[in-house]
Amino acid sequence: MSIENQLKTELQQFAGTLHAPSQLDDRIAALIRKHTRVTAASLRPAKRKYATRAALIAACIFLFSGIAYASSLLYTMQTDKVRVELTQQAAATLPASLSAELTQSVRDIRSQLASGESAYVYSAELEKRKLPALLKITAPAAYSDIDAWKTETKKRFAPFKTPTALPAGFAFVRAELEAPVSGIDAAIYEQYHSLLRKKAGAANQTIVWQKAPSAGEAVSPMDMPGLVYANGDGEQIEVRYQVFSGDDAATDIRTLTGESTTADKVSVSGKDGYYTLNRNHMLSETGAMQSLAWLETQGGSTILYQVTTPSLKVSQNDLLRIANSLQ
Repeated sequence: MSIENQLKTELQQFAGTLHAPSQLDDRIAALIRKHTRVTAASLRPAKRKYATRAALIAACIFLFSGIAYASSLLYTMQTDKVRVELTQQAAATLPASLSAELTQSVRDIRSQLASGESAYVYSAELEKRKLPALLKITAPAAYSDIDAWKTETKKRFAPFKTPTALPAGFAFVRAELEAPVSGIDAAIYEQYHSLLRKKAGAANQTIVWQKAPSAGEAVSPMDMPGLVYANGDGEQIEVRYQVFSGDDAATDIRTLTGESTTADKVSVSGKDGYYTLNRNHMLSETGAMQSLAWLETQGGSTILYQVTTPSLKVSQNDLLRIANSLQ
């Protein structure tokens, strides 16, 4: 018997001795039901598929500005349940015409959504470049009363810390329960990617979209409620929150960014965080994005805090002033 056949036989014999507890399937089914909102009957697996399980549970966010060829890790933040990773892609920049087309398409699609509605958007051009081809676009409902927003977010998510100090000239504008552009968990990506890719091929279009089902008051770890502040010059700063409850499985947040992005480790109220500057952000109105991110545990949940701005006139110290004032 050849060494290859011998190894194959031994591997098959060893695999036959492995037995996973039935509770694991029940746990997996419950997690997938939570994020895809389909019936339990359609999720009960007849046969265990080890290779795909991690992909169905993991939650991934893709924010990018270039074409991915090689990559290097900029930073990792981690708690016992959540791992946040930012990877820089050494890549060519998207053509200006494509970037402009995508940005305009996002604007056009959002203008067709009612307040609180979302859509999944597919780009064939991004697919060709081996980038994540699906985006979630939302027309967030705006709260002008921050206390009403606090009441709603406490009920749906968790009690959030809010800024008690702002840079000079900035004031509260509105609060939202979702971000205008947000991540898509792996199960939703799998469900809509193939559907919209076929739709684009049948219609011979490079960008197609479909409204997302109404979630009502149901929440997902991909929801990113936030606060928006602005000054008289129209510059904006956002504070966003992403909650992973203690009931959620271990979750990976993997963010892709362009080669122009830089990252520096900072301290936020004694906790490790990271400041990043991306000068070639595809969906930024200014082409840039500054971000301050850190993790906190609270009542068994993990909260990813992000303070961001598309303005280069806002300083890193301005973002840190807001972050360190949260109470």
